[in-house]
Amino acid sequence: MPRARGRRLLSWLLLQLCSAQDAAGPGELRHGLVFDAGSSGTRVHVYSWKIGGGGSKDSFDLIADDLLKIKPGLSSFKGEPEQAGASLRPLLAYAKEKVPAAAVPSTPVFLMATAGLRLVGEGAKDAILASVCDELGKSGFRFRCEWATLLGGEDEGLYGWVTVNYLLGALYPPAKTPAVGTIDLGGGSVQVVFATSEPVPNPDESQLLTFGARQHSLYVKSHLGYGLDEARRKALDSLVSRRAEDKPEPFRHPCLPRGASLEHGGKSLVGDADWARCLRVMGRLFPQPFAAGQPKLADRFYGFSYMYDRTAAIGLLDGQPRQFGSVAMSYNDIAAAGESLCRLSAEETATRFANTQDAAKSNNYCGDVAYVAALLKALGFEGDTSITMTNKIEKVELVWTLGAMLAKSAELLADTGSGGLGAGSVIGGLVALGLAAAALKLLSQRRSYSKLLPSSRRDFN
Repeated sequence: MPRARGRRLLSWLLLQLCSAQDAAGPGELRHGLVFDAGSSGTRVHVYSWKIGGGGSKDSFDLIADDLLKIKPGLSSFKGEPEQAGASLRPLLAYAKEKVPAAAVPSTPVFLMATAGLRLVGEGAKDAILASVCDELGKSGFRFRCEWATLLGGEDEGLYGWVTVNYLLGALYPPAKTPAVGTIDLGGGSVQVVFATSEPVPNPDESQLLTFGARQHSLYVKSHLGYGLDEARRKALDSLVSRRAEDKPEPFRHPCLPRGASLEHGGKSLVGDADWARCLRVMGRLFPQPFAAGQPKLADRFYGFSYMYDRTAAIGLLDGQPRQFGSVAMSYNDIAAAGESLCRLSAEETATRFANTQDAAKSNNYCGDVAYVAALLKALGFEGDTSITMTNKIEKVELVWTLGAMLAKSAELLADTGSGGLGAGSVIGGLVALGLAAAALKLLSQRRSYSKLLPSSRRDFN
């Protein structure tokens, strides 16, 4: 039931982004804000779009997705939840720079929190959302408290899948390419979504989407607590707890490069990196079987968020760090490169990865790469199965908010004049009606990044 309620709210969410501004005529610029509140930071997407001209509502033109990101995340206010709302003020100020003043009162604002806020406990979560409600309510934008909520992991994964396959041209008939599966590795959770012809034992992990005359029967699974940030914490907990009481400190950490050290749980750990031992530590984080009830994997997969950031982005295979792009690799490729990576000392690691976006965190790279490898193994990937690691397709960054916007704006087309959502499958049914007629075009994609604030997407999942 909680998942169903969350999905109904999401189905209504971006419908409101459009319907709240129905007074604007066709072809006029419209705006909406979506706050993506992740485990270690919050980003605001300021969407601007036009409904097709000539009185027609059968086209949706995305003009811009202006983006700003800040740290820390809402979950960091667990001990002082009343301060959570104030943390959004820089994002609200940024949004007011992008939305014309006359449009602010009619521009809807929605905040969806992902894995991090699901982990703080019910009481802290409610208090944080209450603070957010108060701050957004006095922002001048159009807002209701029920528009600040938790986004279910399955919904996050589903919309990520829609984003990727829309940009690849795999959703609509005639499809340019078969649909691909997706792995979205965030900080607090990992989402796995792919099309399957097999029955899915758990109905909560099954979703049917229809785009035009093409149906996609999907397996949708969110593994809460198996994001990369959580994995690092669990690995440290495991290392400390497995040491005998009488074993002298400092403890040796097989995922930390030689010459590095850290404190955890009041204990000192020093680097003694070794790929095989590190991989065992990460592998022990997964219960066996981890992927129970999962159908046979799809033939093609795209990995993004941390899947990209800890492989292609750092130049794992070729030594060429990159901000954007796509690199195909297999478990075997990752393991071979990871073994070489873990041989480096802390000094050598810092030198090799000095030009990566996360250079300050390079001491984590050995363990992070080992976790990506262990995750693939736990999900059942064969050693030579190729996975495309990417963060952009057709010059558009891969974020679940885009998939949500595509689906929800299409629901508006299907639901025009009804005054509410239709019955039946909220996502599947409405997308079936709406997206068949929608000529969705990405006319231009402009990004606005602050040079003074963190600009790395992977830290915010």
